[in-house]
Amino acid sequence: MTGAFPAMPRSLQNLPPKWAHFCLGIERFISDDLALDMTGKTLAVGLSGGADSTALLLCLHWLAVKNGGRVVAAHLNHRLRPEADDDARWAASLCESLGVPCVAREADVAALAASRGMGLEEAGREARYTLFADVLAQHEAHFIALGHHLDDLGEDLLLRLSRGTAWPGLSGMVGRDDGRRLLRPLLLTPKSTLTGLLTALGVSWREDATNSDPRWARNRIRSTVMPLLLQENPNFLDAVARLWRVGSADRDYWDAQTATAGTTLLDATLAGAHRALRLRLYKAALDSLGPGQALADTLFGLDRAWQDRRIGATFQFPGEKTATVTGSGVVFSPRH
Repeated sequence: MTGAFPAMPRSLQNLPPKWAHFCLGIERFISDDLALDMTGKTLAVGLSGGADSTALLLCLHWLAVKNGGRVVAAHLNHRLRPEADDDARWAASLCESLGVPCVAREADVAALAASRGMGLEEAGREARYTLFADVLAQHEAHFIALGHHLDDLGEDLLLRLSRGTAWPGLSGMVGRDDGRRLLRPLLLTPKSTLTGLLTALGVSWREDATNSDPRWARNRIRSTVMPLLLQENPNFLDAVARLWRVGSADRDYWDAQTATAGTTLLDATLAGAHRALRLRLYKAALDSLGPGQALADTLFGLDRAWQDRRIGATFQFPGEKTATVTGSGVVFSPRH
């Protein structure tokens, strides 16, 4: 959709009751599920111009007015599509109509990908997170809010299933990531609700043709697998939401159990632990060394080596990390 913006409602009181209630529901999700009190908070919104991030910006803006907080938008022009400049102008216009600051930046994502030897998707993500980090610092924002919604969560769950992701990661992306200061307030909201809000208010949004490009696995899942699952079970997304809630509770528990793991795990700690806890202690130690997905098979192999007392056995993990069985436990370190 394209077009000029209508006169924007300035607060929840100016919204139709249905949509004011919707925004208050998002506030409850942020408070109850994401454990964040919005009072006085500054949130930065990653604004691509799609329906999801547009609806998110509107909702958080109205909630900020209610709670004495602030919202700032962050828009990145990836310079990958002819429409990218129009998207940037559209984002600036939307923010102007709301009275919201907009930090816009360009990045030559194709050049970044070529220079770093990475794919366009990874390079674009790196450029966005660089922008987000700058906005967090410059505007003293507490979190970057992203527009991932329930349909995205369903796709993410299926991608993780296809790659053999273990539990509780299988339940999908997290709603709150304190390490990267990310927040996903719309994670249990269907996309149809977001487009319904925008349509009801006469607010336009931008469409990105790359979201239907079959070269990307997520797009193939969206166009082929998801329709089949929804045909089999029209309530599939409700099931995804339930699974996410269970996974979130389990993730919180295991995070608490492994919070003090460190990079040296002593025999005294491992010997008294159930295998499920040992595996998560290994993963926590690896995660503390930086990015890189720990493969379950390698973690099981490491645990068997520790149980068999194979002193000196070394295992390699993605992200240039190693784990070595020693005479006193298991030591994790960057690969030299």
